[in-house]
This record gives sequence, C-alpha cells and structure tokens, in this order.
Amino acid sequence: MPLTCPDIVTFKADLDGILNVIRTFNYTTHSGIKIRSLLNVTAYAYSCRFLEGSVKHLVFNCCQIRGDTQTQLATLHSELKKFNNPTFDRICDLYNAQLQYDIIQGKIVNRYSDTDITFLNQIVNNRHRNVHASENSGEWLNSNQKDITDLIKELIGLLNILEYLDAITWNPALRVFYV
Repeated sequence: MPLTCPDIVTFKADLDGILNVIRTFNYTTHSGIKIRSLLNVTAYAYSCRFLEGSVKHLVFNCCQIRGDTQTQLATLHSELKKFNNPTFDRICDLYNAQLQYDIIQGKIVNRYSDTDITFLNQIVNNRHRNVHASENSGEWLNSNQKDITDLIKELIGLLNILEYLDAITWNPALRVFYV
C-alpha cells in the first residue's frame, strides 16, 4: 500500500532525490572516494530524519483527527520534540502513549515483518553511530561499513512500516484507531 499523506509523499520525494544524486555520483579520485563516504553517512542521517519526521507528523495528524484540543496538541508538540532516534521500540512506545494503538498489529497481519523491523533499526543505529562518533572523522568515516546499496535494501523495511502507520485511521463512533 503506497503512502497517502501528502506531506510524507513530499518528504519521500526529497529523500529519493538525495539517494539518486548519491547513486550517480562518480568517484574517480581519492577525494571522490572520501566524498562518496560522506554522502553515504549523509544518506543514513537523512533517511533517519525522514522516518522521525514522518512518525511525528502522522502522530500529530492522528491526534488532530481524533479531536484533541489545542492545549492537548500544544502538549503533544512539546512531547514530539523529545522524540528522536526512532527505533521500532520507541515508535511503538510513542503510538501506545499518544494514540493508545499497538502498532505490532501490523506485524501480526503481515503488513511488515521482523526483517523490516531489523532494517528500520539498522538505519537508525547506523545514523546514530555516525553522528555521535569520535571527533577524529578519519576513525568513523573510514570505518563506516554501510553504503547506499545497504541503505536501499534497508529502506524497503522502513517504508513497509511507515506505510502501515500511514494507513491508521480514526473510528469516531468507536473512538479508536484501526487499520
């Protein structure tokens, strides 16, 4: 099922553009190889930001659709600012806390798999490892074991989970979220 939220579709188009630039970057010099390595790190960071921003956006929209008050939305806005490093467990916790919805249901009905969860977590963890590396960039830049090929494979898992989250809908009669 494709993404339906217009803002997230736009975020995804931006991510696709960045990945396309990295895929087509021609590295024929020593400097080019170093630049390619930097681009790989940047791609992971941007992918993680895409996930984080999309999750925050979806949760906020769901709360608006549910009819939360301006005061509740202001409190949510403050809480969402604290949400970062969006591992699967942290996303589950956010959905449980804010929407009283257990997203593990998506795995139960085969909308995403354990492999998708692993891939999502690998993107977040690789970004975290690179962003919070030592001050000596040579240590972490040269030891980054992931590249654009890995990211493309891992993004499939991230997108499967995000598509499930995007499909969550509010039932006003029952006052619950569902897919």
